[in-house]
Amino acid sequence: MKMGISALRSFLKDPQYQADPETSFSHRLRTCVQLLVWALGLGILLAIVLGILESLGPWDLDQHAFEALLKEYPVPVILALLVVVAPVLEETIFRAPLWFFRDSQYFKEAFYVSALLFGAVHLSNFPNFSEIWYLAVFLISPQVVLGLFLGYIRVRFGLAWAMAFHSAYNGILAGPFLLLLVLNAPIS
Repeated sequence: MKMGISALRSFLKDPQYQADPETSFSHRLRTCVQLLVWALGLGILLAIVLGILESLGPWDLDQHAFEALLKEYPVPVILALLVVVAPVLEETIFRAPLWFFRDSQYFKEAFYVSALLFGAVHLSNFPNFSEIWYLAVFLISPQVVLGLFLGYIRVRFGLAWAMAFHSAYNGILAGPFLLLLVLNAPIS
């Protein structure tokens, strides 16, 4: 039986709504950890590409909604928003509806549209989007890729696993930065 990234690659070639027959917690946790490493690696790689892209052009990609959060809310609230509220809300909106397509000939389309919509909603993170709209595909590529991972986890293991995966992803990416803020460490 394929597991982890090879199973995800096979799934993405022809998405089908089928739960993983292996229901043990250890199997699911091991698979999610392996996929989380891949998702984080790809997300960081895409962020590096965005940084390179920014350095090559006249556009400013540094403006981000995260800056507004930092000005308006204390770190514990931001952490709760990123690690609890966003994963529960976004998985409910973008991945839960896949269940309605489980027996449909349009499941594949619904799966990919959910990942694209998940990415597209993150365009709102860029307050200057109207100035850099032509970079939209690049700006949301990390979220679209994450959406594919989350959709796979949702279909194979269930919505709660997708929420936990999303929570871990956000926590691992934002946690160190927020910790530095709490410690009043210089961030540059």
